[in-house]
Amino acid sequence: MPQFNMILLTEAQAAGAEILEHTKGTPLREGGGDETYRCGRCKTVLLVDVAHHDAHGVVIRCGKCGAINTEPHHHHH
Repeated sequence: MPQFNMILLTEAQAAGAEILEHTKGTPLREGGGDETYRCGRCKTVLLVDVAHHDAHGVVIRCGKCGAINTEPHHHHH
């Protein structure tokens, strides 16, 4: 069950992106795979046991610390 720290974005970098709002205490998405993604700043779990394609390209604002996160763009070969 791999875990990944997401990459932090500034407000300017996230401009124009659809930002998903995470609620503190509840993963934004859960199930469908085996990858877990954490906030790059405070390590709050944002996506739990999701498939890679479910995390691809998402932008999430952490409900705990307010940081804007995106997936770390790791690639499987």
